[in-house]
Amino acid sequence: MKKRALFTTKWIAYTAMLTALVTVTGFIPPVPMPPLGSLYWCDGVIFIAAYLMDPLAAFISGGLGTFLYDVIHGNSAMMFASLIIHGLQAATVSALLRYILPKKAEALFAFIASIAGAAVVIAGYFILRYYIQGNVLEYCGLRAVANVIQEAVGIAVAMIICYATTFKRRLEKARLLPDFRREVMTDEKEQKA
Repeated sequence: MKKRALFTTKWIAYTAMLTALVTVTGFIPPVPMPPLGSLYWCDGVIFIAAYLMDPLAAFISGGLGTFLYDVIHGNSAMMFASLIIHGLQAATVSALLRYILPKKAEALFAFIASIAGAAVVIAGYFILRYYIQGNVLEYCGLRAVANVIQEAVGIAVAMIICYATTFKRRLEKARLLPDFRREVMTDEKEQKA
């Protein structure tokens, strides 16, 4: 008797690809925003992963992708914070889109879910800087403004790629996106036959 596969090859491949894209986009030269900091590009890919994948895959792509960037970049002080904060960002957006918000007007609800994910990042890094690292409130406020700008740019990039174009719709129509529920149900039906 065949065992049911928990993670399909398609799911693993997409998760690995999106994790790699998050890591690689971290190395695109950031845009300096003095005195706020710099604008990094990986948030756009994190939002795309959240729009396309389930919450677990989104968590892995966003969290592990930024974790690996910090490891490769030599920023060991931030790697676990990046794993948790960006992982929760992606999982929040994906969970809201898949399980809570309605499917009609998906682009509108993807925008709303993205704002919730952005709030996770802004609050997470503020708490990290102010309460855990003990930085001055003025510095934390400036970095929070930089995070707001970075999240807004990330949302805009992801919304344009997934919803202003036909990218996501074409992937769904061609059945190129992993659909965990459908693939497991198909496997169960094959076992019964």
